[in-house]
Formats: sequence, C-alpha cells, structure tokens
Amino acid sequence: MLYLGFSPSNTPHLTPALELDSAMIDFSSSLASKGLPTVISSGNDVNVLIQAFEKMVRALNLWQYYVLDPVRERDSITAAFSTGKVKQWSGSNISGKNVEELADILRSEKKVEGLGQLASRYGVRVDGSVAAGFVQAAFVDTKGIESLVDAWIKVVDVLNVPLYREWEEDTNAAIESVKNRVNYTRLDAHGPKLGEINKK
Repeated sequence: MLYLGFSPSNTPHLTPALELDSAMIDFSSSLASKGLPTVISSGNDVNVLIQAFEKMVRALNLWQYYVLDPVRERDSITAAFSTGKVKQWSGSNISGKNVEELADILRSEKKVEGLGQLASRYGVRVDGSVAAGFVQAAFVDTKGIESLVDAWIKVVDVLNVPLYREWEEDTNAAIESVKNRVNYTRLDAHGPKLGEINKK
C-alpha cells in the first residue's frame, strides 16, 4: 500500500507551518520551567498561557516568509545596474505613476516571484534585472543608480504593506485557534478535559 505524506520538501508552503508546529511542541514542554500553568483551571490561566504563546510565535519572525527583503532587493538591483543586466520594461507606460500604482502593476504583471508560496524566508522577490528596467521606465527623470535604487526600495516598501497585513492576519488566526483549542480541550465543561499540558 502506498502512503502519501505532506512535508516541506514536497509541499513547500508547509515550511512555516512546520516551524510553528515544532515551536508549539517546544513551548508545551517548557511551561513549568517558565512558570506558566500546565493545568488549566480558569480563563485567567488560558490568558496567561496565550500571552506567552503569542510572544513566542512573534519571536519566530514568520513574517519573513511573506515579504520582500529590502536589503536583498537593494543588492539585487544594484548588481543589475552595475553589470548592465537591465531588462527593458515591455509593459504599459508606467512613467509618472505613483509608488502605489507601480506596486499594483508589478503584482498584476506577475513580476513579484514567490507570492503566497511561503516556501522560504524572503522567498518573495523581484528579479534584479526586471526591477532595474522597471524603475528606469517609471522614474524617467531620476538620474543616477543610487537614486533609482532608492526609488525601487520605495516600491518594495509599498509591495510589503499587504504582505505584512497577511502575516498579521494569519498569525492572529493561529493564536486565536490555539486559544480556542486550549479552552475546549482543557477548560470547557463539555470538553474532553485532557489535563496537564506537556510535550506529548
């Protein structure tokens, strides 16, 4: 019989989920050493536990799976300009567009690689040669490589706004789900009352 399994190697978008799951196991096994309740007997116990859990989740910096890395983007476009590997923009006229419009165009033209894939930290990117040609076409009055690179980073910052929002929404959903699960499995009168929280 053939058993199919999912893992980050064959389903890359599960990478941050596995990281979060592993952190949850570590967190569950370290409650006593952190002075956190291992037996839930009140809503306050749940709140104390979830506050610590949220702090741990946010320390994982999972937002890095969602957004473009401005440092990498700066290095990539600078390298493209320095080596002359600039891909001329062939899309619609973008001269004079503001950065919000430019970000929308990049998304609609599917020039942002890795969106929604969550396969690796800073896996979302724009090819440096594409970015170089794009800013040249968009900022026709801007002179000098450094100024064009700075203009590109402004576009990157706008591209990142909804990506950070997506991470925040996913994080809040994960935390709320764990809180609801703890309430149901440990505290609710009609729940299974599983008892002590530990690694198992």
